[in-house]
Amino acid sequence: MAEERNEAREAADAVLAAVRAALRGLEAIPDAATRARAAGLVLREWPAERSLAKEIRQQAVDTLHEGGMDFPEIGEAIGTDRSRAWRIWKGM
Repeated sequence: MAEERNEAREAADAVLAAVRAALRGLEAIPDAATRARAAGLVLREWPAERSLAKEIRQQAVDTLHEGGMDFPEIGEAIGTDRSRAWRIWKGM
């Protein structure tokens, strides 16, 4: 189980590093006003992008459930409790 958690941490770290690198692209915009406007647009649209990660997590939990796992097992597998696993599955 610890190996699976390390694998998940490494995968999450790789995605976060890519996101940070993409955000650092804002720094390369030479005009300060354009850079500030672009950063503002990213900040304004960021909440919608956050929902994508939630959808991906919900889809993964649904896949585990369809594969025959019950919610206590899913909770243990994803590092939470059964009620949280159920709420994720329900989209809450």
